Amino acid sequence: MSPEDGEQENGTVYYSLTTGSCAHGYVHNRLLNLCYQLHHDKITYDDGLADCTSRGEHFVVIDSEDKQDHMVKQITSSSAAMASSYFLDGSDAANEGQWVFHDGRPMTYFAWAIGNPTNVSSTKDYLLASKLNNAFSWRDGKRAETKYYICQKDL
Repeated sequence: MSPEDGEQENGTVYYSLTTGSCAHGYVHNRLLNLCYQLHHDKITYDDGLADCTSRGEHFVVIDSEDKQDHMVKQITSSSAAMASSYFLDGSDAANEGQWVFHDGRPMTYFAWAIGNPTNVSSTKDYLLASKLNNAFSWRDGKRAETKYYICQKDL
């Protein structure tokens, strides 16, 4: 985020830290043990995942309300984050309606947009989050769609 982005909260001080485990250019939330980078190139799911994987990373895992709230604040307050959709970690490609993370763990936290997931097509098996209307609501999307993406580095 740039200094002119976001809204100041009383009693909160923000610092930009670089640690050995979270490289320059990444966002590090120490409280959530989260290190990630937004990518603003619209590409397919496969190409985005390949890019993350090439650095030993994966799409960002949002498995709690705290992580969801953080992503909402980060993305909706940043001038670099455009009003679009982002690929996140999560898929029901193996079993329709049974959402799992890249490592096979079942998803238990969801922030679906109203009417989602649609589960109407076996091609809508991949998790997207949309910034539209200053929200970061989830929907199921197609692998071939071109979207922005967020890579997470495990700490």
